[in-house]
Amino acid sequence: MTETSSFKRGLPEGIAAIVGLCIGAGLWYAHSMCTASTAPASARVAASPAINGRAQISAAPVADPIHAPLYAAAHAGRRIVVAGEHGVIVLSDDAGQTFRQARTVPTQALLTSLSFVDDKQGWAAGHDGVVIHTADGGETWVLQHEELDGDKPLFSVFFRDAQHGFAVGLFGTAIQTADGGKNWAPLAVETGEENDHHLYAIFGDATAALYVAGETGLIYRSSDGGASWNTIKTSNPGSFWAGLQLSDGSLLAAGQRGHLFGSHDQGASWTEIPSGTEQSLTGIVQAADGAILVTGLAGTTLSSTDGGKTFSAQTRNDRVPLNGALSQAAAAPVLFGDKGIVGRPKERE
Repeated sequence: MTETSSFKRGLPEGIAAIVGLCIGAGLWYAHSMCTASTAPASARVAASPAINGRAQISAAPVADPIHAPLYAAAHAGRRIVVAGEHGVIVLSDDAGQTFRQARTVPTQALLTSLSFVDDKQGWAAGHDGVVIHTADGGETWVLQHEELDGDKPLFSVFFRDAQHGFAVGLFGTAIQTADGGKNWAPLAVETGEENDHHLYAIFGDATAALYVAGETGLIYRSSDGGASWNTIKTSNPGSFWAGLQLSDGSLLAAGQRGHLFGSHDQGASWTEIPSGTEQSLTGIVQAADGAILVTGLAGTTLSSTDGGKTFSAQTRNDRVPLNGALSQAAAAPVLFGDKGIVGRPKERE
């Protein structure tokens, strides 16, 4: 089964909002756009020639990588893989008790999303249009795609199998591959005159249905594996930052100001679910027993044990911003955010 977990905190509508956020707000996307997506020059390590004749820059070793800002997580079999700022990727083989840095990562771009199709094959995507691939469960990675000309960060990557993958990002950026990432082609998710909405999360299952969560309450749906798309306008006035297809086939999408929506008709219609919070929501995961966890800013977590019909909200005492979580079969979920691996939902630090 394809598994993906990611976080791409939303950009409030309008370029003017970026300036305001860069000056003093706390949303991750503004932070990542206002700070360089590469490490300081003194930390850069030149590597072998990359695609398009560009020299690769390897992720620099980090003394304490679990405290680096982390934005995406996925399972590679039993292994936990977490990715974040400056190309940092950390791995755990003991259910999150200890982590080590991946041996080879050919980028220092901020990584926003991960997708694994089995215990070996996985992809990460991020700023500079970067897509990297691993064939050994995250130990080593190779660069498959990069866009240094223009502002084309990717916020989400999703592979349905080892060959067919998709990635979406800023201003309607969307690409697809049918050969495991060796070649990427443009993907037209939006149609009509307005085709530059930010696309924050692509999700679905391993069959035909695909969904993209976007800004201004938009959800895009494809029933033919991405060949064509329909646009669904929900009543959400803000952006959706995360989405997930649940084990029963129903859908959840979450985003700015605590808005949480569900669909039980394959995305044709969406109904708001009371979240109990006005904190923006950043990620959704479902455990093997069906329990659902939603993460958010200011230490917010929402939990559901009835298939997403109702949620209860909790707040960590430290109020650390959470970028996402990764469920585990025999242990509590791993939580991560701007401060790295930050613990379990019920911890009070």
